[in-house]
Amino acid sequence: MIELLTRIQERLAQNAFPNEASVSHGILMPVLQALGWNPAEPDQVMPEYTSGRGRVDFALCATPARPSVFIEVKGIGRSLDGDRQLFEYAFHEGVPLCVLTDGREWSFYLPSGQGSYEDRRVYRLHLDDRSSEDSQAALLRYLGKDRVRSGAALEAAFQDYKDAAAKREAARAIPKAWEQLVAGPEDLLIELLSDQSEALGGFRPEPKDVAAFLLTLKPVGSGPSPNETSIHPLTAPASKPSESVIRSRRSGQRAVTYNVLGEARQAKNANDALVDILATLTRRSPDRVPALAAAVQGNSRNHIARSVQEIYPARPDLARAEEFAPGWLVGLNIANREKIGIVRKACEVFGLRFGKDVQISLPNQ
Repeated sequence: MIELLTRIQERLAQNAFPNEASVSHGILMPVLQALGWNPAEPDQVMPEYTSGRGRVDFALCATPARPSVFIEVKGIGRSLDGDRQLFEYAFHEGVPLCVLTDGREWSFYLPSGQGSYEDRRVYRLHLDDRSSEDSQAALLRYLGKDRVRSGAALEAAFQDYKDAAAKREAARAIPKAWEQLVAGPEDLLIELLSDQSEALGGFRPEPKDVAAFLLTLKPVGSGPSPNETSIHPLTAPASKPSESVIRSRRSGQRAVTYNVLGEARQAKNANDALVDILATLTRRSPDRVPALAAAVQGNSRNHIARSVQEIYPARPDLARAEEFAPGWLVGLNIANREKIGIVRKACEVFGLRFGKDVQISLPNQ
């Protein structure tokens, strides 16, 4: 199939498919055959499938005369034409999966899903933008005959639909999340803005001044009040990177009391407390630090690593870190609840009990 897809890509680049018929015979039929379907068997691949509600270009039948997939073919560049008709037809016929393709672009849909046609698209494949291996994997996932027959293709489509819906929901929550952050600034947001201000001006602003500024910002999508400037932080011009990316917390922070192995201690802020706890535990079993680093690894950063670049790969210029053991740094650009999470994991790794052997409480955790 790899050779077939490579050849189709070459022919697409040569504009060798001038109409729907050429797409059907030169692309769709060979692809279906490579996926295990027999286009010569009408009980497997039914062209111009028709019922009382309309007609679709092709129906794939995992069991004889019972459509499992509808496929609508369009001319090159017309892949979005006809989706409404295809959706309505598939929905009324009870066909769980449908495909709209112009040969170059393949869109896979769940007609029974919720939302717009775009919302019900579970995957879009561009043959000439993807490797033949990637294209083969996607086509097999949704259209492989054995997978359609077993139900695995439909199961994969449902899972991809759920994942896409979850991502859309998460994206819709971003403006509200930003509004809440600005309304009640968290430590991490104050830290980031303080760092950049210090990098530009040479002096670190008071946390209360940073918080006051954040409260003046408008939620995403709202307009400025009269005589008031609206600032959109997400699109503000980026400043030059800070030259000092490893430094301790400075003025304006609340003191923290905590207890480590029965000894009461006090630090001037949460960051110093975190570093002290990790340093104390590490001295007991330094060989366990790599396990701790793995235990607290995040999705986009490594909270504990050997360099600032490893801790915050996306923006090392904004990272703040401090060494707690020889050659090991802990990132400090995190909210208090994440600091508590690191301490909890450290207790697990070092065989201690959080709340007993190590006791600490931080504001807004």
